[in-house]
Amino acid sequence: MRISRGVRADIALILITIIWGCMFTLVKKSLAQVSPITLIALRFWVATAAIVLCMPGSFLHISRETLRRGTILSAFLLGGFVFQTLGLRTTSPARSAFITSLSVLLVPVLGYLVFRHRPRAQTIAGVAIATVGLGLLTLERMELSLNRGDTLTLICALVFAFHILFVGRYVTDGDYRQLVALQIAGSALLCTVMLPLVETPFLVWDPALGVYIFILGVLATAVAYYGQSWAQRFTTPNRTALIFSLEPFFAAIFAYALLDQGLTTREWVGGILVIAGIVTSEFHRA
Repeated sequence: MRISRGVRADIALILITIIWGCMFTLVKKSLAQVSPITLIALRFWVATAAIVLCMPGSFLHISRETLRRGTILSAFLLGGFVFQTLGLRTTSPARSAFITSLSVLLVPVLGYLVFRHRPRAQTIAGVAIATVGLGLLTLERMELSLNRGDTLTLICALVFAFHILFVGRYVTDGDYRQLVALQIAGSALLCTVMLPLVETPFLVWDPALGVYIFILGVLATAVAYYGQSWAQRFTTPNRTALIFSLEPFFAAIFAYALLDQGLTTREWVGGILVIAGIVTSEFHRA
């Protein structure tokens, strides 16, 4: 049985979401030993090294237009990581996961405002259902108050929404491998330049931190963004954002499986609503 490219793209995005769902606690632990911007820089340099080793030709014969697009994607990608990591210093991983996943709500809105992509009624309904599910899944109390970390993470969600939109716009008529290489290497360079301007770096190195940074760089950055760029050639930004909304659900499953933190009834209902939102958005999909 031949699997269509659209279904393979969905599977790839789900696998990426599973990877990212496991990373919030890893980042939170790492921040006890390394300053935020330093962690991001190390993460992107490890990812850049992985790209160079696995796809050395992706840095050759890059056109001026591809370079421009890669620079734009770098700015969005790095901005999302900076605001998310800074926010994690003063908010919980659960709240960070929920607020970051609000990009599922922002992508169709920004897609209409920026590119005039009118979302279907099913997409709007699916986004609404998924957003309610995200709240049930990740928030201990359904409250609207935002601390400084929450506000920074909300900006992160906005920037990541732009990243999803522009990846979807660029990968359809260019070399997605070059775009992956440029945005990861560009983020590493930009982060290194801004590092001494925004923080006083500190690093308490041990083998465990080295493993964390390796996982964050190779698996959660190089592999994940390669997979996202490949998959978005065969799906829409709105669908991508909806699949990414599963991230907190997978984070909860991961915590249950490895940390013996049981899921409450409310969390199960939230996860089911997220899945229901995705199914609703694709009802009668052509």
